[in-house]
Amino acid sequence: MKIIVQLTLLIIILHKTIAAFTNDINFNASIKTAQILIKKGQTEEALSIYLDLNEKYPNNYSIIRSIKNLYIKTNKYDKGISFLKSQLKFRPERENGYIDLGEFYFLNNQIEESRKVWKEGVKRFNNKQFYRSLFSLYSRHNLDEDIKNLLKTGRQKFGNSFLSYEAGSFFQSKQSYARAMDEYIIYLSYNKNRQNIIQRRISRMSDDSDAVEIILSKLILISEKEPKKFLFLLADFYFQQQSYDKSFQTYKKWHKSGNWEQKKWLAFANNLRKESQYIIAVDVYNYILKNSKNSNETGKALLGLAKTFENQVMPINTNDLIPYFFDQNVFFKNSYKESTSISPIHLQNSLSIYDSLLFSLPKSPLLAEAYYRLGTIQYNILQDFDRAQILLKTALKNNPPKNLKLKIIEQLINVYIGQGKLSEASDFLSENEDPSNLGIVKQKKILITLLSTNIDSVKNLVDFELEGITPDDPYFNDLIELNEFLTRYTKKNTSSELKSFKHFIKAEFLIRQRKITEAISELEFISDKYSQTEIAPLSAFRQALLLKKIQQFDAALNMSMTLEKTWIADRSIILTGQIYELNFKDKEKAISKYMQILNDYKSSIYAEPIRYHIRELQNLTAK
Repeated sequence: MKIIVQLTLLIIILHKTIAAFTNDINFNASIKTAQILIKKGQTEEALSIYLDLNEKYPNNYSIIRSIKNLYIKTNKYDKGISFLKSQLKFRPERENGYIDLGEFYFLNNQIEESRKVWKEGVKRFNNKQFYRSLFSLYSRHNLDEDIKNLLKTGRQKFGNSFLSYEAGSFFQSKQSYARAMDEYIIYLSYNKNRQNIIQRRISRMSDDSDAVEIILSKLILISEKEPKKFLFLLADFYFQQQSYDKSFQTYKKWHKSGNWEQKKWLAFANNLRKESQYIIAVDVYNYILKNSKNSNETGKALLGLAKTFENQVMPINTNDLIPYFFDQNVFFKNSYKESTSISPIHLQNSLSIYDSLLFSLPKSPLLAEAYYRLGTIQYNILQDFDRAQILLKTALKNNPPKNLKLKIIEQLINVYIGQGKLSEASDFLSENEDPSNLGIVKQKKILITLLSTNIDSVKNLVDFELEGITPDDPYFNDLIELNEFLTRYTKKNTSSELKSFKHFIKAEFLIRQRKITEAISELEFISDKYSQTEIAPLSAFRQALLLKKIQQFDAALNMSMTLEKTWIADRSIILTGQIYELNFKDKEKAISKYMQILNDYKSSIYAEPIRYHIRELQNLTAK
């Protein structure tokens, strides 16, 4: 008996499942057919399908909505009214029924009937959602007077800020900017945490130039009445309008009113930096440093300040056509950058504003990077090696993460070399020789030994390193290049060859100390005393590059032209052409020099880039 009951139940469930599945298939097929008919313009047929479905599924609101939309589309408002009245009779608790029925009366020019239905709906439901739906409808049909009355009654029931955001958006869409601002101000008065959304709305509104003065006057007026709530919004608007100084002054008023939101201050300073408003950005960062009590945020301000100075220092674009002298080799390239765009005196004065703060501030995880960046500025730009060393060592003491620590160690070695202190640099390397720093330590140890002109020792170090290094290492190619350099210029092992080589390396050491004039003197000494040595042409070429660097263009040109019969001829000819082109502005002579490469040095690795450059120059000349 029990088994029979179970089987019966199973059969019933199975039948119901099959029936439901069949109904779903039929329902979906009908909907799809109706949609196809609508696309074909056969709305009557589609409407007939939806009405049949409504009989079978009276509680399906998507079907009711589709019927309503078809009646509107075909302007059959009377039929729509009859349909919606029947729906309300069947389901009087459905709020949208009153909204929709009222809309059909309105579309049918039965205005009084529409308002009567809506009024009845308000009495029946009297909740926020019904008011919102009604407001959306009034907005869609631009019923200004109805909106005014709805806002009045709605705020009496639900509070003064009810529908203020929606009303602001509506008035903004109608370009009623004063009314929109009034509504947004009401909204923010009661919803302080929604500042961002109102900022975006005001920003879009200000795209219309007619709105700017209205926005400004409204914000100024309300900021005087409620400074704590609205000065920030005014400051943000000033920023959007690129009135950066007014924005800063307004921020300060906001602070004096009793507000200190450091994240917003930092965002303001960072945005000023991104807008290249460096002088105001520096002032804002300093203001943060003076008023901040949060060590982490203070670190961010210091870091931002350092970045502001870095952003102001624009590297000089050398426009070199080719790599003239080991330009990218880590053992030869300059560790500092030529720069312009900011006065070193102005930079020094700016740095002194907060220099003393660095040592009195509480600990912050960002202090290490701030010290590193400031130390790098002192080294690269101001060439104050002593101050750079102090800042970088302080950065090292502030527990920097691994990657930053490696950068600090590398920069400190550069500073020691810049100071001419090779022994101290070597000692510092020994103190920091651990597995995580090994790559930098090896690289810098080779460099220090090279600059010490200890030829045998540097050769041994290079040989030893080459035994263990792989082509995947970042400085594998640089090491190979250095090895070839050492082999070429020291293989003869004669007294004159070794002496000229040491003078050349001494010149490189002086360059790293920013002693360009002294470096040129060393190179001149090679030309005078060791003109027949292997390194003499390279030495003269290096001298020409340095003369160009210090803007002695005539001397650089003459020196370069003396090398046109040497193994370095192609590079010297190209340098001569560049001096004519960029420094003497003589394109004809420049092209003439470049053509020498194509005519006389066709196998040069620089022939193709020079061919392309000649074409560019000729096109410019033709224009």
